[in-house]
Amino acid sequence: MSNTPETLPFISDSTESWKARVEKELKGKSFEDHLIWKSSEGFEIEAWQNTLPSPLASLPPLESPWKILEPIYATDAQTANSLALDALMHGAEGIWFYKSFMGAAAEVAGKGVDTKVAPVFVRGGNCIDPFRNLLKHGENQSIPEGVTLLLSGKRLRERGAGVVDEVAFLITQAIEIGNNAGFETPMLFHTGVGNAFLTEIGKLRALRWLWSSVLANEGKPLQSPSILASNLSITYAQNDEHTNILRATSAAMSSVLGGAQMVMTEPWNKGWKEDDAFSRRISRNIQTLLKEEGRLDKNLNQADGSYFIEHLTTVIATQAWKKVQHIEQAGGFTAYALAGTLRSYLEASGEHIRNSFLHGDRVLLGVNKFLPNEVKKEAEAKSSAYKLLPDVLSLPYEVQIAQP
Repeated sequence: MSNTPETLPFISDSTESWKARVEKELKGKSFEDHLIWKSSEGFEIEAWQNTLPSPLASLPPLESPWKILEPIYATDAQTANSLALDALMHGAEGIWFYKSFMGAAAEVAGKGVDTKVAPVFVRGGNCIDPFRNLLKHGENQSIPEGVTLLLSGKRLRERGAGVVDEVAFLITQAIEIGNNAGFETPMLFHTGVGNAFLTEIGKLRALRWLWSSVLANEGKPLQSPSILASNLSITYAQNDEHTNILRATSAAMSSVLGGAQMVMTEPWNKGWKEDDAFSRRISRNIQTLLKEEGRLDKNLNQADGSYFIEHLTTVIATQAWKKVQHIEQAGGFTAYALAGTLRSYLEASGEHIRNSFLHGDRVLLGVNKFLPNEVKKEAEAKSSAYKLLPDVLSLPYEVQIAQP
């Protein structure tokens, strides 16, 4: 009787024998240059992985698929409400109002939305950023009750933070909130997701692991942080602008596979074009396609067990925790920011990122490689309104003006 696929023997391979074959195939080329995965964050991982890492990330399992969150930029409550209802009719599953609607205006904006089914977040309303005043004016603010506290890692990623930094900064912010207001305080971790597909998956898993570990250490039930992931647009170029749709798709997939509970895809042309129905629909359809056609909502823990991603998660979490301990020893996130250390660090990190593009170590399609026939002038970012933070990176503009 011949073997069936279920009874075929699985022949394991040792790292040594695999490397021997690879080195033969490389014909004298460097193994380190071709088979060592070098992250722009500064860490390295071998492409060949046949074991799970130690320690292995212990992640609370996700209980439901992610929700597709629609960003609404309208400042008029009636217009915002119309856009929100239209989005919910065409695939959106939650709403994020950028305008801080209050009182009657908030009621108008959210009219007709069943918040038991579709969550509604009003930035500055039912969702308060407790560190905004600190970073903007250098002043502390009291923590209000009865609202969700927004911890923004995306704001720091836009100004030079890497994935390890972002995890560490979010965890230290959350620890400070927990120490001051209690670890039961509702917190929403807002993370910016860039184009490094595997790294961003590992980052989100590391964030989930570290925060659940902090809660367990405080004697709280094991649970994942509530994560809102949105696409990081500091590399979105006006030249070959539709390439940004691919960048946004990569970010959305990283967000889903990493375990974000809510994902918001902002339009790829938001930096230089007025809000329009076409860019809103295409941006929303990125996630709708991942659900309806990609069926990524049918498996809630897709990345678990992947040797490479498990190793990547452990590396990011380990490095981030070292940074958390450093910041805590400096007095916590607020003290770290007030001392000017946060701004200095982001300036240096941002300069490193900028130079990696200027020197050709990293590619920005349509700007420093594979330019279109007609080159448009890239949009320059506005100066930062934050006293304790540097300006937002404007990579397409800065790379373009640096070219001869």
